[in-house]
Amino acid sequence: MILECSNLSKRFGRKQAVKNLSLTLEKGKILGIIGPNGAGKSTLIKMITGLIWPDEGFVKLNGYEVHKDHKKAMSKSGSIIEWPAFIPYLSARQNLDILSGGYGDAYEKKLKDITEFVNLSGRLKDKVGTFSTGMKQRLGIALALLPDSEFIILDEPTNGLDPGGIIEIRGIIKEYNRQFGTTVIITSHMLGEIEQICHEIAIISEGSIITQGPISELLHQEKTAVIACDDLPKAIELLTNAKTSGALPIVNVLDFASELHVEIDEDCLADINLMLTSAGVRVSRLRLKQKKLEDFFMEKTAGGTVC
Repeated sequence: MILECSNLSKRFGRKQAVKNLSLTLEKGKILGIIGPNGAGKSTLIKMITGLIWPDEGFVKLNGYEVHKDHKKAMSKSGSIIEWPAFIPYLSARQNLDILSGGYGDAYEKKLKDITEFVNLSGRLKDKVGTFSTGMKQRLGIALALLPDSEFIILDEPTNGLDPGGIIEIRGIIKEYNRQFGTTVIITSHMLGEIEQICHEIAIISEGSIITQGPISELLHQEKTAVIACDDLPKAIELLTNAKTSGALPIVNVLDFASELHVEIDEDCLADINLMLTSAGVRVSRLRLKQKKLEDFFMEKTAGGTVC
C-alpha cells in the first residue's frame, strides 16, 4: 500500500470533522474522494499531506508516518489543494522553480518532460497572470508532478474549466497514470468526471468513509434488466413465477407501464429472453441498466449534495 490512513479523528472545537476514518490505497491507482458538503474531505486531505495533525490515528505514505517523518513521507509526493496559487507577475518557469525548490540537471530534464506533457513548454516565459484557468490548472499539475512524484493529490483539478479544459485535464491525469504508474487522489464535485477518471472511489460522510472500492464493482453490485415487449402482463406473470420458483435469480419485478425493470442477482439476460420468447412474448428491447455514480452516491448519502 502506498497510502494507509488508520483510525483518523480530528475535532475543531465542537465540530467532529473526521471520526475514526481508515483508508488504504494501492500503488498505481487513481482514487476519487467524494462526499456531501462538510463531510470532512478537506480535513482528510490536509491530514494526508501533513498540513494539519490528527487528534488520533496516523497516516503512512510510502511506508513513513507523515506526521513523524514528514520529509521522507512526502519526498516523492506532490499536491495541489483547493486552488493552485502562483505569483502572477512572475513567469511560469519562475513559479515552478521557486515553488518546487528544484535545481540541477535532473530537475531541468524533469521540468522539460513535465511541461511538454501538460502542453506548457512554449509558455514557460509568460507571466502566470496572463494564463487562463485551464492553463493555471495544467501548471498546478506540473508543479505537483515535479518532485519525481509517485503519488499526487489533486483537489478539484477541473474546477472552473470549460468542457474543452475538463477533457484536457482528464486526459493528462489518465495518460500520466497509464504511462508512469503514478498514484493519484482526486477530489471533485463532478461525479461524471470521477467516474471517467478513477479506478476507485471513497465516499465520505459525517467524517467517516461509508464505502470504498473499484467503481466497476460498486456500480454493478445491483443489476436491473430493462425489458420492453408486446405483452407486459404475461411477461410479469412469467417473471414472477420464475422468481418464486427460483428458476431465475430474480429479486423483484417492477412495472413501469411501458417497460419492466427486473432486479436480478446475476446477469441472466439470455435466460430471460429465452423464457419470454418461448412463451410467445415478443421482446423488442432487453438491456442491463448501467447504474451511474450519481445514483450510487445519492443512495449512499441519502441525497446529500456533493461538493
